[in-house]
Amino acid sequence: MTVNDNRSVCESPGISSADMKRSAADPNSKIAEGERPAEFLDVHVVILNNYIRPHHVASYRELAKRVRKLTILLSVSMEPDRAWEAQWTDLDVRIQKNWMYTAKWKHSVGFQESNFIHFPIDTTSQLKKLSPDIVFSYEMGVRTLLACWFRKRFNNHSLVMVGNMSEHIESERGFLRRRLRSIIRRGVDAFTYNGPSCFRYLKSLAIDDDQLFHLPYCIDSDTVYQGDRVSNADASTIKLIYCGAMSPRKGILQFTTSLAKWCSDNPGNNVEFLLAGSGELSGQLSDLAASNLSINMLGNLGPSQLAQQYGVADICVFPSLADEWGLVPIEAMASGLPVLGSKFAQSVEACVEDGVTGWSFDPTSESSLAASIENALSCEPAKRFDMGQTAKQAVASISSETTADSFCQVIKKLVSKR
Repeated sequence: MTVNDNRSVCESPGISSADMKRSAADPNSKIAEGERPAEFLDVHVVILNNYIRPHHVASYRELAKRVRKLTILLSVSMEPDRAWEAQWTDLDVRIQKNWMYTAKWKHSVGFQESNFIHFPIDTTSQLKKLSPDIVFSYEMGVRTLLACWFRKRFNNHSLVMVGNMSEHIESERGFLRRRLRSIIRRGVDAFTYNGPSCFRYLKSLAIDDDQLFHLPYCIDSDTVYQGDRVSNADASTIKLIYCGAMSPRKGILQFTTSLAKWCSDNPGNNVEFLLAGSGELSGQLSDLAASNLSINMLGNLGPSQLAQQYGVADICVFPSLADEWGLVPIEAMASGLPVLGSKFAQSVEACVEDGVTGWSFDPTSESSLAASIENALSCEPAKRFDMGQTAKQAVASISSETTADSFCQVIKKLVSKR
């Protein structure tokens, strides 16, 4: 997931815990003493985010073991359109005073959906009370702007903007947001990028290389199939799996329509399409079933249930029209599946190699979509199995530990500068 430093695009940079400076443990820490590494950083870290996703919990818990204190400020406990409940385990999480309004996100590729805009109005007062050493603020919005103002006024901490974005999405931001980001660029000490497209976007803002750090996503290990996979060359049905919202942005209707056409043109091949999730397009997707195309609507699945479905599938499908990352392809690869995915999902760009760990396509092009489906479904079972094993190896370094190590790499660099 890096761009210009000769590392594998799926390699997390990380640092060894042996490089960390030993310090005294914080008696108020919520991390059990037995879980704390022998070496950690003597800093108070504050994270500003809109809400916590499951993979955040894993990486934040690992980070909490490595620093004196970790406090997480959230705009909301959970956004309205999410299918899971907030679970913070033993993290120190505080909900801010926040104004939220819903805007319509319209993209030129032809979709629109609700977008939640947050104004965490007590950001500066919270930071003043907490007096952190390092602040990680997600995205280039109001919360980061407020954190910039606080840093400029008090100059008693370092500020990092956590970038989870892609060129495809950011290219259509309006003038106000572009102006806001110009201001933020001058008030931040460091910037992180989650993948190659995010790196290129931040570089387009004239951010210096020495301010840029790779901070990869991790995955929720509970969603990964841990059992052995067996190459089944005699299988009469190819099983595809999709996990996500049944919404226009995910490109699932275009993909399933193209898949139905392939099945019509290849009546001797049987396909079962497993769809995990829910949404407005569920009915239209079910209607595309045919004699040799079974559409199996699984509904919303918990992590262990999803892992079991990864265990029985042959290929993971991710046809998104716009995703700044996309965790599903990485979960599937870690489960031993090749991925048939959209180039507009940054995880596909970063980790899927055509013909080696999967197949990528342009979801806005019917010919690209049709060609990729043909390549994937005509692939020999033994080769498809080998591709899945290669995919698993390609993402083996992605974990909550390596993400926490990347946080620490940024912290150490900023502490040394101050």
